[in-house]
Formats: sequence, C-alpha cells, structure tokens
Amino acid sequence: MSSPLSATPPAAGAVAAHSPALLGTIAGHLANFAEDAEAFGIVLCSDYDVATRYLVQLQQIDRLAQSLREIANVLRASDPEAAVAGICLGDLRAALEQVDAC
Repeated sequence: MSSPLSATPPAAGAVAAHSPALLGTIAGHLANFAEDAEAFGIVLCSDYDVATRYLVQLQQIDRLAQSLREIANVLRASDPEAAVAGICLGDLRAALEQVDAC
C-alpha cells in the first residue's frame, strides 16, 4: 500500500499532484488551527489590559486565523482558481494568483 507522500518523485520541472484526500486532510488541520488561533485571540481580547497593550499582536493573530482559513478553502476547493479569486485578504490572494500565473 503506498502513501500519498511516498509516491515516485516528479520529473524535473514537473508539478507533483497531491491526492484530494491528502489536500482535504491538510485543509481540515489548517481550519482547526484557524479556529484555535481565533479562540486564543478572543480570550486575550476579553482582558482589557492585554487588549490595549497588545492590539497590534492581537490583530496579527486574527490575520493568521483568516489566512489559515483562506488557504484551507483553496486546498479543499473543487475549483482552486475560483477559490483563490475569492480570497478576501488582498496580499494572500495576489501571492497565490502570482504563483498560479507561472
């Protein structure tokens, strides 16, 4: 029985295709990480002193959660190009569109 990670490596310059099951599993883990990060941020924001002292870092936690969620959506999408086009975070969308254009 072969693992999706132990397949024959692609030829030089070729792009390796990953199984939908592997991508879906990765997407699920990323979505869980996003939920965990968001929950962590909410807990920290509920403390007024922490929220006022670390506002920039709390916003970074929120952006991390959003990014993880967006990437998970692309990985599990049946139409990845449409999923990339639907990303709300402009810099992430631009970076993924640039890779797709190559």
